[in-house]
Amino acid sequence: MADASSPTAANPATERTPLPRITPRVFTDLAVWMMGFGLLMGLAFPFFVMLFGVPSENVLTPIFFGATVAAGLCVGAISQLISRAVVGSKLRLLRSRMNRVETTLREAIRSGTSAECNPETCSVPVDSDDEIGEAAASFNRLVEALAASHRVSDASGDFARTLSSHIEVSTLAEAALSELQEVGRFVASALCVVRDGEMVTVASNGIRDDQQIASSAPVTRAYRTLTTIHLDLPEDVVVDSSLVEFTPRSVIAYPLHIRLVPIGVVLLASDARTSAEDDQLIDSLLPNFAVALNNALSHEQLQQVAAIDPLTGLFNRRFGLERLGEEFSRSVRSREPLGVMLFDIDHFKAVNDTHGHQTGDRVLTAVADAARGVLRDGDTLMRYGGEEFLAVLPGAGPDDLHDLSERVRRTVESTVVTDNNREVRVTVSVGAVSFPATDVTDIEDLVRHVDAAMYVSKSAGRNRLTMA
Repeated sequence: MADASSPTAANPATERTPLPRITPRVFTDLAVWMMGFGLLMGLAFPFFVMLFGVPSENVLTPIFFGATVAAGLCVGAISQLISRAVVGSKLRLLRSRMNRVETTLREAIRSGTSAECNPETCSVPVDSDDEIGEAAASFNRLVEALAASHRVSDASGDFARTLSSHIEVSTLAEAALSELQEVGRFVASALCVVRDGEMVTVASNGIRDDQQIASSAPVTRAYRTLTTIHLDLPEDVVVDSSLVEFTPRSVIAYPLHIRLVPIGVVLLASDARTSAEDDQLIDSLLPNFAVALNNALSHEQLQQVAAIDPLTGLFNRRFGLERLGEEFSRSVRSREPLGVMLFDIDHFKAVNDTHGHQTGDRVLTAVADAARGVLRDGDTLMRYGGEEFLAVLPGAGPDDLHDLSERVRRTVESTVVTDNNREVRVTVSVGAVSFPATDVTDIEDLVRHVDAAMYVSKSAGRNRLTMA
């Protein structure tokens, strides 16, 4: 008795039913027909011989009849054996390959893995033009279709797992492009999206000039029309080597959209002509990519909103300290200098008491704008507290840090905020520290040093810079 917990007992529908054997029924019928045909030939042969003038008394005898019937039966038996050997071997091969396909599929369903059956392992040779050859060719086409179906299924599963593993736009784009290149056998790829009204490349592989690709005609047209742009380049056309690292032969721009709302464009390039099968496979994967990319872009926007101080437009303290931690870790690894500057608006409470909080907010915004205008690309400025601001300056050694800090102090000092025809001016007290010129153990120690330097400026009379 079968165990009730076994798959067979739990689900009788999954019990394997073996394929019917080709023998003995087929070859038994064949033997009857061949032997019967031999018998008829043996019986008819004496009368056939008489047509050529052989006397009847010589052929219409029991001995002659017996000999011709025996010969006919032998011919029928030999023919049946030859058919059994030739046709039977082909049918048995076809049956074994069918059994292999069946076993492979059942094992794939049971284990949840992909089926290891492809034209190389499961096909049968086509060595004749008869019905058996056509049956073998049909079976091989069935195996090819099955392999293509499993390729699509496997690619869709792998791609879905890749998409679900990432939420950041950059990492999602890099992982998805890598998968698409492998699945479609492409050599280069890029993902372009619109940010601040401009098409930009957020990830690429095998492409030298990202921004030129983002503004190219195929990308722009695909995004605007929501149609796939497929370019097959002739052999004598050479693409500028400053754009790509190889000679492309097929370039395809796939628009990404949700309900006809454009999200971005995937650009894929190959050094050979792409097949219709690869194109269809990529088309089947892109809708899921569009959904994942839309979610990542929404997450990015939420992250930006959560990271921005609504008054000044600077990064807030939480996000700014995360950036400081990243830059500090990078500086420790590379031993490149890292500058940190902390400044506080002098007598800001008096500004609020004298001119009101609205004017105080305008002063905060003006100071933030003044400092932001001095800092370099790649620097991070955050609102650290009520009227305190902290700047993270990668690559700034003591001299560069001193110059930037002094420029911030002087720029704020010359900034004017107008309040009811009255000019409001403020100054800042600045503290600055450069790592590794200053020995610190971690970012908390780094912040303590720069905070102490700023309070030295406060204690020394304000509107000045103190280097730790």
